[in-house]
Amino acid sequence: MRKKSRSGGGYVEYWFPEMEQRRSQSKRSYVLLFKPFKWVVGSGYYRDTKAQQYKAAIEVKDFVKRGAELIAAKGESSFDDLREKGSEWFDGERYLFVWDMNGLRYVYPPDRKREGEYVRALKDVDDKPIGELLIEIAASKEGKGWMHYRWPKPGQDTPSWKSTYVMRVQSPLGKAFIVGSGAYDMPIQKSFVVNVVDSAVNLLEREGPKGFNTLKDKRSQYLYQDTYVFVIADNGVELVNAAFPKLEGRNVIEYKDADGNYFVKEFIDVAKKRGHGWVDYPWPKPGDVVRSHKSTYVQKAIVDGKMVVVCAGLYKD
Repeated sequence: MRKKSRSGGGYVEYWFPEMEQRRSQSKRSYVLLFKPFKWVVGSGYYRDTKAQQYKAAIEVKDFVKRGAELIAAKGESSFDDLREKGSEWFDGERYLFVWDMNGLRYVYPPDRKREGEYVRALKDVDDKPIGELLIEIAASKEGKGWMHYRWPKPGQDTPSWKSTYVMRVQSPLGKAFIVGSGAYDMPIQKSFVVNVVDSAVNLLEREGPKGFNTLKDKRSQYLYQDTYVFVIADNGVELVNAAFPKLEGRNVIEYKDADGNYFVKEFIDVAKKRGHGWVDYPWPKPGDVVRSHKSTYVQKAIVDGKMVVVCAGLYKD
């Protein structure tokens, strides 16, 4: 699509791969006719829109799922396919890694010399034990899920937020592997929040109140960017809130937003009647005092025979 102008120039929007990449991305270029020589002069940029970033999460999950299906069908004989540079499995920064359930790295296309290493003890810059946590996600009943942590982009020293999706898969010979892939700087989205709440519910129903400390641990999978898990009893008492710890032990059932809506009562009502759902309301981001538009996912859980509401949300602004 071209935006015309009287000067003989205009914008052109199209799909084209970045340098040394095979996948096309949305690009916008401005072109101008240099009349003396009938040259077309232009320059452009790649459009890194939020819509594309949200799409990236879907693509990562699908990429990992397809890789898992390949391993399930071909087993370890598929590993050379995953390592092939320029293929659908290894293109620039996009690749799949494969571990076993003990953390032994089988496939790592960016640096094959590091295959054969045990990475169970791998940690990010914040000391988050990402190796242990990725194995824990793969070993869970669901056998799949997201992990968010800070990690430097290739060739950089400053860490960025990275979101990695992993899935457990069994080879034809019966050996269990972890297959995963990730992307940098993806915005928090509803699928991430649902995933972390589901995991927190499983944790609390398995460990009871002892799991509260895990939810508050900055090294856990339950705290990343502006996302955190909080837990409210069915009578309105805040049991856990890693971002706003002063609320713990306080009855917040009468809290209401600027429009007079009792959003905590709505949390409890949604959990009781539907089991889970979303509630929108204004609430400050961690460390802020100004309220932002927040959407929170709530889910019912039974801890020591009593109903609690497990919550986490994302900010829309």
